[in-house]
Amino acid sequence: MESFDELAARVDQLRDQVSHADESTQALLRETIEAITEFNRRGLITLVQMLREDERGGEVLYRAVEEPEVMALFVSHGIIRTDRTLDVLQVFEQIRPHLIASSIDMSVEEVRDDVAYVKFPTGCSAPDQQTKDEIMGVLKQRVTGLRDVIEVAPEPSTAFVSVDTLRVGPP
Repeated sequence: MESFDELAARVDQLRDQVSHADESTQALLRETIEAITEFNRRGLITLVQMLREDERGGEVLYRAVEEPEVMALFVSHGIIRTDRTLDVLQVFEQIRPHLIASSIDMSVEEVRDDVAYVKFPTGCSAPDQQTKDEIMGVLKQRVTGLRDVIEVAPEPSTAFVSVDTLRVGPP
């Protein structure tokens, strides 16, 4: 039996494979997954409501959500909302080794209203726009409920040169 982490990795791998299929196949698969997900969600909601109505059931439910598999199930079906910041940072940590291997630097500045704001360096170390779009697309794809990923423009840097350091003529 596969571990929870192995199953999660397998789901990611399968999703990546499907992304290379033709558009009609992708659309059919998305529609199928949405229907299955909604079917399961309704059953889970009924189960949670029944457990909450019973004192002992409520205790079992609260104990159950401490298990990562149960929590992931409830979150993925919209039964429990989590802070998207944690989700974005977890995915960022998953892709960080790939970014480092490609000499790409990126930081997550903020997550607000289901939108992640990220920053890339400028100058010689800046990735091209296509690479930025791919990285931001991976974040959006892997974080359930994330509406958008927006690149934050770097702060303009200012240089201050003191007047007393300026000299005219030989030193």
